[in-house]
Amino acid sequence: MRTLLLSSLCTLALLLSVAAVRGEDAPAAPLVEDAWVQEALRAAGTNAPQLQAVLDHFRGDPEKLVAARFLIANMPGKGYIVTELQDEAGHVIPFDPLAYTDFEESRAAIEALEKKHGTLDFKRNRKLEDVATIRSAYLIKHIDLSVAAWKRRPADKRVSFEAFLHFVLPYRGSQEPIDDWLDPLLRRYAGKARAHATGEKLDELYRWLTKDIAKRVRFNPRYYLHPTDQGFTEMGRTGMGRCEDITNMQTYAARALALATAADYTPYWGRGDNNHAWNVLLDKDGIGFTKAYSHAAKVYRKTYAIQRDCLKFDLPAGREAPNRFMASTTAVDVTTQYGPTTDVTVQVGANGEHEKHAYLCVFNGGEWKAIQWARLVKGHATFKHMGRNIVYLPMIHDGTAMHATAAPRFVRKDGSIQVLAGTGEPTAVTAVAVRPKRKNVDTLIEKPVSYLDAGTVYVLKRWDVASGAWHDLGEHAADTEPLHFEEVPADALYWLVPKESRRLERPWTITPKGLQLFW
Repeated sequence: MRTLLLSSLCTLALLLSVAAVRGEDAPAAPLVEDAWVQEALRAAGTNAPQLQAVLDHFRGDPEKLVAARFLIANMPGKGYIVTELQDEAGHVIPFDPLAYTDFEESRAAIEALEKKHGTLDFKRNRKLEDVATIRSAYLIKHIDLSVAAWKRRPADKRVSFEAFLHFVLPYRGSQEPIDDWLDPLLRRYAGKARAHATGEKLDELYRWLTKDIAKRVRFNPRYYLHPTDQGFTEMGRTGMGRCEDITNMQTYAARALALATAADYTPYWGRGDNNHAWNVLLDKDGIGFTKAYSHAAKVYRKTYAIQRDCLKFDLPAGREAPNRFMASTTAVDVTTQYGPTTDVTVQVGANGEHEKHAYLCVFNGGEWKAIQWARLVKGHATFKHMGRNIVYLPMIHDGTAMHATAAPRFVRKDGSIQVLAGTGEPTAVTAVAVRPKRKNVDTLIEKPVSYLDAGTVYVLKRWDVASGAWHDLGEHAADTEPLHFEEVPADALYWLVPKESRRLERPWTITPKGLQLFW
């Protein structure tokens, strides 16, 4: 993907008109093609007059007109998405995770429902499109207040106009319901805004703001099972949520103070399960990172702008992305802002010869999940800017399912790459655990090493490159001593799981000393 600063150019004619009105050089503004505005108006259907009213309202204020055009041109696809628990036939199964005292009780309740209804999954059930529902009064008020907040900042502390459009102006953070959050937050933080204008440092203000939000909206793991994003009003009432909710509230607060912040996220951890989202303070040009997450395989930044070179626009007609993260039309790859990366070039197997794209995947939640895409050129794919010290698997998606198309790759800390072909010299390994020590990034609770349990039967699996699947090497009952395996390939990827596994164990390779190295 292009970087954010290359995602849009300047509209010369519009900028000249802004400069003429203001009598000075106009701030740089992203290109908003008329075709994009017209596309949004068509998508709005019967709500188009509401959007047109916003454009008409700002005809006499070219700077705010640029802001209005930016919001409207990039509005298609934005909306409030309601996610509900459904069975395999698509029937909604009523479930409220907040009716239970903790996450374990909530999860047990879902497992009980599955015994009754079969396999259940959270699915997006309905969406309220912004272009079809947003009102002109809301958008006009939001633009007026946002621009005023930006201009109240001292000139030497004010973000660029382009950074303002991308990271201060937008009225939503993710797929939450539209709320009037800016007005109440401007009142709440009016004193802090004045303090900052008189000399408070940017990072100090941001740290204070983060702590304030942490007291107002606390993380609660039950919200892992509440995937519908909360709005400002709901979070104010509940006082809790998951990382996505808290990130949105931090975003609202920062925008009220005209601070450029972004919601960055890793779709899937490369050396653990689940995913994560967090806020990051950006500089005047929209650049920034959070050191704590520099170990991620990929980091994407959510933007309001539609990234018109993303995967969704490159896929053949009728072909879907392999997961919802890869289907995003507003994500920008910012992994290089977090640390050193490596480009991974792969020659795909015969099953990828007729595909247009390939995917690089990490092992997460017991499955290989796509985290980056690349076009296939003469059977080769180059995956850009991959995080290091992580094992990846190249795969293709045939429109229905993912299929491995080459051997796993280990990208070392120094950027070199080892192919885990499973054809190396035989060696021995001593296995003592199924999962390493891990700290939960939400709760900060550290889980200890998951050692083998005496009396439990384990299945040793090796990734088989030829079949593109895990190959069982046999069952082994643990006792008080570690398990020893002889004559296994030194360059393979392994997975040791209990016979009755929930698939949360981690894969591993063999160190030169014959020990497990977890990924």
